[in-house]
Amino acid sequence: MAINSTNLENDQFGYACYTIVAPAPESLEAPLLDIEHAAGQERAKIPGHVTVKGTFYDIDSLDGLLETIRNVANRHQPFGLATAGMDIWESEHSVILGFKVNPEIQALHDDLMAEVGPLGKSAYPDDPYRSHMSIVNEVKPEGVEIAKARVAELDLGGQLDFTAIDLMARDGVAWGGEWKRLERFELDG
Repeated sequence: MAINSTNLENDQFGYACYTIVAPAPESLEAPLLDIEHAAGQERAKIPGHVTVKGTFYDIDSLDGLLETIRNVANRHQPFGLATAGMDIWESEHSVILGFKVNPEIQALHDDLMAEVGPLGKSAYPDDPYRSHMSIVNEVKPEGVEIAKARVAELDLGGQLDFTAIDLMARDGVAWGGEWKRLERFELDG
């Protein structure tokens, strides 16, 4: 059952919800942050990333979650996502880059769903998996226009390479809260 995670309160570990992402390559960190600022991003947002396992909440053990993700990361190799054929999904308040799902990221997603999925409750359905990078979320329409123009100027090259995944957790509610990286897991498979 999907829920709106916007106003979830912090759990016993101090976080409202969690997600697992592949952080954007370092060369994109600053340009993506500049786009967020220029577009007026105010809602708590994870810095540039590709979502691998969507938002979940109500976990029983943070240590158990960390250990499970560590084990999954140890089974997978770094991967790339081609930028050719990438889509721009936009709405009145968001701009998202949609990537073609390749076997490597699908296998990582499926493994995380099988291992991490049972440890909490999903805020929304994760399948079918849609590989995406949120550029801005819930900004004003003029912010969407700024983000679209700036994304068009980004040099993404032919492929984005990912060597790790992060467990991210939101401290507080979406408007006023903050996403924090709890741990980075190198893909060592």
